[in-house]
Amino acid sequence: MVITSISLFIYGIGTAASLAMTYIEGARRDKSWDFYRVTGIVLCFFWPVLVLLLVLATAFSSLGLQKRRMNPLSFGREKTLS
Repeated sequence: MVITSISLFIYGIGTAASLAMTYIEGARRDKSWDFYRVTGIVLCFFWPVLVLLLVLATAFSSLGLQKRRMNPLSFGREKTLS
């Protein structure tokens, strides 16, 4: 339960920081709330999830590669002439 709370806290900090930067950027340029500005604000909530999925996919991919190397019946074996 503690790790979940810490993870949500870190996620919240990242989301709040990206929301603030996106809002300040739009306010400095005196832009109206068009589709692209609203989309940028909405995507601030999703980028930490995408980073986490990328890290997990990389970790599982490297684990899978190691398992294939250790398996003697792997289909990825090198073929020899002898």
